[in-house]
Amino acid sequence: MGRRYFPWMLALTGLFVFRSLAQLLQASHPVAFLPPFESWHGAAMPYPLLVVLQLAIACVMIAAIWRVKRDAVNPSPWKYRLCFFLGGLYFSFMAFRLVSGLTILADHPWFSKSLPAFFHLVLASFVLVLGHYIYERHKRDRSAG
Repeated sequence: MGRRYFPWMLALTGLFVFRSLAQLLQASHPVAFLPPFESWHGAAMPYPLLVVLQLAIACVMIAAIWRVKRDAVNPSPWKYRLCFFLGGLYFSFMAFRLVSGLTILADHPWFSKSLPAFFHLVLASFVLVLGHYIYERHKRDRSAG
């Protein structure tokens, strides 16, 4: 079952890691073919702290992918409900941030940065896909046993 979710989770993780590396590259050795550092950084926290958090998030994502690929997740309703609730809330808020930053709040610095908002949608999507995997796995286990 995990094989069906693995490519989606791997692609979302790849996008997140790309964002983190591109942002780090633009901070340390800017290149012309990527947007400038300011486009990647929402400035909600100091960049060194953000790098540490991005590394931790990437590690958690990789661990989740590994467990899903091996079907080693113990499914339970609270897990998929938590993923759906947090992922849905996160996705909704970041979708609002992205759309409003492109329209009515384009003059506000935090809202107008579309790259960070897009990559927050990537993270939220990962949580939702993980929740769907856990839900389907729970449903399958209940019908089998």
